[in-house]
Amino acid sequence: MKRLAHLIRFNPDENKARPNPNLPSGYTYFLQMVAHDLVHSAISTSLGDGQTAGLSNVRNAPLRLETVYGGGPTECPHAYEASQIAFRSKLRLGNSRIDRNDQNHSGPKKDIARGTTSTAAELARKTSYPEALIADPRNDSHALISQILVLFHELHNCIADELVRGGTLPPTANPFADAQRLFTAARTACVLIYRDLIRQDLLPRILHQDVWQAYSTGQAPFPWRVGGEWRAPLEFTNGFFRFGHSMIRPIYRFNDGPANAFTIEQILAHTSDKSPSDVPLEAAWLVNWDLFFTSDPNAGNVSIRIGPWSQVGIGEDVPGEGDLIARDLLSSIAIQPWSIGSLVDRLRTTHGALLERSEFLAGLIGSRPWAARIADWLTKRSDESFGAFNKLSAQEIKTLANDPPIPLFVRFEAGLASGNQGERLGILGSIVVADVICGVLQYDRLLPGNPAGGLQGELATLSAATLGKTGSSQTNIFAFLADIEGPARKISLTTVRQFLNDRQRVTPA
Repeated sequence: MKRLAHLIRFNPDENKARPNPNLPSGYTYFLQMVAHDLVHSAISTSLGDGQTAGLSNVRNAPLRLETVYGGGPTECPHAYEASQIAFRSKLRLGNSRIDRNDQNHSGPKKDIARGTTSTAAELARKTSYPEALIADPRNDSHALISQILVLFHELHNCIADELVRGGTLPPTANPFADAQRLFTAARTACVLIYRDLIRQDLLPRILHQDVWQAYSTGQAPFPWRVGGEWRAPLEFTNGFFRFGHSMIRPIYRFNDGPANAFTIEQILAHTSDKSPSDVPLEAAWLVNWDLFFTSDPNAGNVSIRIGPWSQVGIGEDVPGEGDLIARDLLSSIAIQPWSIGSLVDRLRTTHGALLERSEFLAGLIGSRPWAARIADWLTKRSDESFGAFNKLSAQEIKTLANDPPIPLFVRFEAGLASGNQGERLGILGSIVVADVICGVLQYDRLLPGNPAGGLQGELATLSAATLGKTGSSQTNIFAFLADIEGPARKISLTTVRQFLNDRQRVTPA
């Protein structure tokens, strides 16, 4: 796996340097948060040298923003703002710093909350570090994912504030129950918005067009079930969904300030754990999302195309990280997954028409139509590699080509012409991603019935459930969210960000 990782790192394919206008870099890190919301495990196979004892996915309520809310205010109080009422209804945000010398944290509330000590000197004397006061510590694994989390904390708090300001939730004689109702209403609205973002904005960007069309018109998901519940299988979490690591840029421009560009190594190191003296974030580290959600490669941070390549040495210079590519490969085989061949053979009975549209997959049960192309690629890369240690033997190449590790297969397939040369996933990668995510969205219902009218219909149904009323003439307590879909009535991360910007201009934090 280390030799294979070396070949991926030093792949000279011209696509490696080509930007992907279909996937601005903001989606790279939104994908990471979605991954955290699909899987939660007590151990890490990639950082634990492939140890799998105790490995399981305990995220039994996927895509409900448990990665943001945790177990709620009663189980995870540190992630929530303290209030006069015993039940906390809003998520914490923390003040940023104007610069390194700002010990009073005088910047805007645009960082996650952090349990910092008062001075850098005090930090230097302590062996502990300032905890990130969030529900899922993985969301402070680097400076970009923590800023994505801030967006969702802001969204929840904005919804809660508007519900209070609108006065449409009549109080009862029990303030504790009122606070619970406010929290539940805001959280459920936030989850509905989040799921619509996945359905309308994310999936159409990452899935192969033929697969997206099939799932938009009734393709039944493959039943990835655990005890009757929809959960993300380890093949997905430790294999297929790691494709985002090939999209990472070497440098990101955070904002329009004079010192606004940071390497991926700097970004990975800028956390409460790894760099406690560098948090809260300074103004230079606060993200201007306009630079991360534009398809113009000259204006922002457009991602790298998906394929069997990666920026050299991601994570190698960060203590405790190691080579990200090798970690992905090791993790994917340590879980003892379905082989690509067996999975494709099984899917031929349910998704055969889609598989036949790919020259990489079309064939009879038992055939391995991808083997020759992967073998040619491995042979060429191995011959071009530097040093005898990095060369693969003929037997290793044959084995890897017939039974490739999932991350290699998904990247390789996406880089083919049938995968739009890395603009999105190929057929098989798209099928598995769609099966898992669309399965959750289809079968895990948050509301009674199947509300018509898209997001606004769902919010109207949630309003009725919150108020305990029925009928078309009642007040819709979420009417203020009509603008979140933008003028085209289609939600995206850009429209959500604009909605929050507009609200914050009217009512500053």
